[in-house]
Amino acid sequence: MTEIIQIGTAITVEPTQRMADVTGTAQLIALWLHGKSAQSQKTYEKDVRYFAAFLLAQHSDQVRLNDLDLRTVTLNDLQAYSNFMETKGLASASRKRRLCSIKSLLGFGHEIKYLHYNVGLKLATPKPKDTLAERILNELEVATMIALTTQPRDRLLLKFLYTTAARVGEIELLKWKDIRPNRDGKGQVTLFGKGDKTRVVIIPVGLYQELIKFGGSVDSSLPVFVSRQKGEALKARQIENIVSNAAKRAGIQGKVSPHWLRHSHASHGLDRGSPPQLVQQTLGHSSLATTSKYAHAKPNESSSLYVMPV
Repeated sequence: MTEIIQIGTAITVEPTQRMADVTGTAQLIALWLHGKSAQSQKTYEKDVRYFAAFLLAQHSDQVRLNDLDLRTVTLNDLQAYSNFMETKGLASASRKRRLCSIKSLLGFGHEIKYLHYNVGLKLATPKPKDTLAERILNELEVATMIALTTQPRDRLLLKFLYTTAARVGEIELLKWKDIRPNRDGKGQVTLFGKGDKTRVVIIPVGLYQELIKFGGSVDSSLPVFVSRQKGEALKARQIENIVSNAAKRAGIQGKVSPHWLRHSHASHGLDRGSPPQLVQQTLGHSSLATTSKYAHAKPNESSSLYVMPV
């Protein structure tokens, strides 16, 4: 791309300086994702692959990212992709996330002067329907899910998800070294969340003792919840299946996911009198002020102490 600069009566043509050398879409994506967590990189790249698969009429697993030339993408393409996802019955929240990923990539490409225009700027994204109330289990449902799960690992996983409000990605990364004694017999767990943010959550005495008994003298660098077949950390799909199967045993309708237990933690904690700021802190919805980092390095309060004992 060039810029035309007029000096007096003379006109000169100079190249517009890019902020980075980019040879194709794959390299642009690598620059865009640099510094993001491994889980975020995986999610964002998958979103781009779905878009590329639509434009190139290929399966997302077969797409070569450099075959997609983002410099030729138009607003028409983006709107057509949005309509395509809607006709496929994709949930509005999923459609919004995929489109926001593409908009972010296009915005980044324009910012570093790889793209002449940011065509994503004018793309409207779906407004997801608020279904939060539908995804909150009552205390009896949570207790029944746990009671009817007899496999020790799965039972402990359900308790941990509900009590700590951990996300699936945080469970995948959880290692024994992240769980430590706190005080008064309680434990604490350091969870590594979205955007490389960490938070510390108190583990009530009973659950902490169960965890210690379950882990025994295992190597602290090993994952807490492992697959029985391969001995590796449980993957997201496996965690989702454990929760889904527990919900079916309990006779709960709907596609219950691990995130439902997180929503339930927040609702039950507030219902039982937990201060809202503790729920916010436990769920990691916002960063803590600098001065509060010291107080929470070894916390003694958490909304995990307010929810139903399991």
